[in-house]
Amino acid sequence: MKRYVLWAVLAAVLVAGPVGCGKKEIEELNAKVVQLQKDLAAATEDLAEKSKEAEEAGAKARQLQATVDAQAAELVKIRTERDRLKRDLAALKKKKR
Repeated sequence: MKRYVLWAVLAAVLVAGPVGCGKKEIEELNAKVVQLQKDLAAATEDLAEKSKEAEEAGAKARQLQATVDAQAAELVKIRTERDRLKRDLAALKKKKR
């Protein structure tokens, strides 16, 4: 019985012929491949542009951070100088009394 089923299946495959894509289906698939390649190229170009923008933004952020750090250091110096002058002023007021 198993051999009979096996032979029947084999005969059906041979009679039906190899099942594959027709010319129209192949052309449609090729068109999809071309479209996907175009989409990939556009996405790659967009990614490169975004990457460049991100690098520029990072460089600007580092520059701004350096400016902030320099200003913070200057502020510390100014506050230190102010405190020293306040102490000197208080000392002069005590002397004057």
